[in-house]
Amino acid sequence: MVATGRIWASARPFAEAIGSDLPSIVYDGARIVSKAGGNFCKDWRLSRDTAEEALSLCWDSSLVLQAYGDEEVSCRPEDRLTRDFFERLGVRVDPHLTAPRLSYDPFRIILYGDPAEARAVGMKVRESMGTRVEVTLAGEGFLDILPRGVSKGAALKAFREESGLEVDFVVAAGDHLNDLDLLGCADLAVTFRDAPVEVVGAAHLVLPPASSMGFLDLCRFIEERDTGPVFDKEGMIGRRGHPLYLGVEPS
Repeated sequence: MVATGRIWASARPFAEAIGSDLPSIVYDGARIVSKAGGNFCKDWRLSRDTAEEALSLCWDSSLVLQAYGDEEVSCRPEDRLTRDFFERLGVRVDPHLTAPRLSYDPFRIILYGDPAEARAVGMKVRESMGTRVEVTLAGEGFLDILPRGVSKGAALKAFREESGLEVDFVVAAGDHLNDLDLLGCADLAVTFRDAPVEVVGAAHLVLPPASSMGFLDLCRFIEERDTGPVFDKEGMIGRRGHPLYLGVEPS
């Protein structure tokens, strides 16, 4: 099951590649999408007023700014990178974001650029808007503003509750702060050596970075041990805060 910050058009090739019959969690948890035809199962949005307040707080930063609608993206007129990327995916791009105003209720606002500035802007939004939005770092220099209560983990919980799907064991992998809720839902929480210390602290297992085929190591790890004591919920695989390091040195 794919759980990602990506828009569905960008996530779809990965969902199809893994051959899962389960839906995908996209927009960093703000939307659950069924595989067949991209039908939308469930979604959560920022109200336009809330989104515009958040945009106003971010507007004067130098960060690249995007607002995600229904498989469409709004950006500033000078943002050629965003336009080129999403137009290649066949996603509609509105490049007329000349003020912190939107014509729709977005799923997600994302800003990216200098990591220090992204952290500072995130703190500003969090202090001003409190619990009315979720503010999280989704990568080095990537800042997400989401509807209240939205995360990949919350979307997974909602899917499990509403689908009635019986699950014996959940393995989840993630490498940044926007994955913490997802890892918290897992019986086996997996992260990678280059993840922030907070994410490592939430994991049972730490693998080499994704850029060094860490996901392949995870697949091998599961295949070799899927009937063994590694999946003992009593902690034989390590425990949160004291994970097992596989193929990498502990920090």
